[in-house]
Amino acid sequence: MEQSAPNKPPKLLVGELTPEAAHDWDNACSMYFMHKGSFTAYMIALKSTWLETHWATKLHKKVLGSQQGSCPFYEWALQLQNQNVLLYGNTAHLTDAQLHNQLKANICDELTTSVLRARLTDNLTLKEWIEEVKHLNDKWLKDLTSHKKIMEELYKALRCTTSSNHTKNPSSSKPYNSSSCLGSLTETECTLLMDHKGCFKCQKFYITHQSKECTDGAPDASSYKMLMEADTLAAKSKNKKQTKLVATVAPIVAVMPSSILDEGSDSEDDMCIAPFETAHLFLALSLDGPLL
Repeated sequence: MEQSAPNKPPKLLVGELTPEAAHDWDNACSMYFMHKGSFTAYMIALKSTWLETHWATKLHKKVLGSQQGSCPFYEWALQLQNQNVLLYGNTAHLTDAQLHNQLKANICDELTTSVLRARLTDNLTLKEWIEEVKHLNDKWLKDLTSHKKIMEELYKALRCTTSSNHTKNPSSSKPYNSSSCLGSLTETECTLLMDHKGCFKCQKFYITHQSKECTDGAPDASSYKMLMEADTLAAKSKNKKQTKLVATVAPIVAVMPSSILDEGSDSEDDMCIAPFETAHLFLALSLDGPLL
C-alpha cells in the first residue's frame, strides 16, 4: 500500500494481501475520508450518478435465477458470491443465510443426492458449507470420469469382434478404425460376397473355398477398406486370366516300319513303336504297297 499524503487517495499495490497490508489499507482509507468526507456518501453518489437505473434489481434477479447446471459447484458458488457482493449496502443484498439457501436450492440433482447422504450439520458457516460441498462435488466428478472411461472401454470391447463372427450379423454397420479387430460386414459387402463367389473370412472374390475352410485369415484391420463393386470386377478379371483353358495333351502311338517291308513279310521284329506326346500332330505320309 502506498499513500503520498493523508488527504491523497491510497493505492493498494499488486502482491499478496497480508493482515498487515489489510490493516494499513484500512487506516489509510479512514484517514483519507476524514479529510474528504464520508466514504459511504461518496459511493452512494458514485452509483447514483454512473450506474444504470434499477441496476440493483436486475442484478438481484440474476442472483436469484442462477443455477449450477453443468458448472463445477465451487466455480458457480464463487460467481454467485461475487455478484452478491456488488449488492452490498443495498436492500437487494442477500445475507449469508439467504445465500446458503439459494445455493442449496439450485445445485444440480446429482450433487443434491450426495449432500443429503453426507448429512452436513446445520451449524456450518456459509464458507464451511461451501467447502464441504466442494469436496463432495469433486468426488462425484472423479467417479463420473472413472465410470465414463469404463463405459468407453466396454463399448470398444463390444464393437471389437473376431473375424469368425462376421457372418452372424451381416446387416450391422462396420466401424473402421485402427484397432486390431474388424467390425461386422455391412449388408452391401455381404451381398457382394454372395453374388461373386466370395469368402466371408478372407473377404476375397471368386475363390473356391468356403469360410470354414479358409486358411488365408481375416484382412488387416489397420489397412482395411470397405468392399466395393470395383473390387469384384478386378477379382473377376484376374480370375479369368488364371483359368484360361490349356490345350489338352494326349499320348498317341505311331507304328512305323524300321525298313521297307517286303511283300508277305509279317515280322514283328521289323516294327518299332515310338511313343510321343503332343497337343496336335500333323504327319505328311506317302503310303504304298500291295494292299493299298
